[in-house]
Amino acid sequence: MTVVVRRSAVKMWLLAIGSIPLLVISIDVVTKRRITDWLRGIVFAPADTQIYEPRDVIWAYALLIFSTVIVLWGLKELFLPTKVIECLDRGLALKLRGPFRPTDVVPWSDVVNVRSGRIEDDGERLPVLMVTVLDRGGLPEHPWGARWVEGRVLGVLAQDWSQNPKHVADRISEFSTEVSVRKRSESLETEQ
Repeated sequence: MTVVVRRSAVKMWLLAIGSIPLLVISIDVVTKRRITDWLRGIVFAPADTQIYEPRDVIWAYALLIFSTVIVLWGLKELFLPTKVIECLDRGLALKLRGPFRPTDVVPWSDVVNVRSGRIEDDGERLPVLMVTVLDRGGLPEHPWGARWVEGRVLGVLAQDWSQNPKHVADRISEFSTEVSVRKRSESLETEQ
């Protein structure tokens, strides 16, 4: 049995699609300006036509960089979604340190409880996976994509997951039980 939770490729791709208009307009401003000149002709009377200033081009380059990064990130997430949670024999691997950083592995002996829940964030109720740990020592103080809900309870944000956090919590519990039984039987075999 394997348990892997990835970000929803569709949700990440929809986010990237939203940046395509920014990409098109920024490319237009830094090149021929066909679309923006056409829009300017519709909005302003020919006598009141605005001219481009250097700051407009600077903003266009900033938007070009930003929208390109978002589109590339969306494509990456579409074809290779990030593993947010993975159950390993040695423990629960959580992506808590941000992009391009390794996962944190909490040994099964330090995982007290795993359940689904909701937290309040800026007036919005967000689904989370609540992971209660014995010791927060090796885990980041300000985790990426998660919040310390209580002293030893980590709430991993689940709104962009491809799976329901309740289902994930059940599968993680099953996996940890399976690992415990397997390790117990292996230790009994070595004793004999």
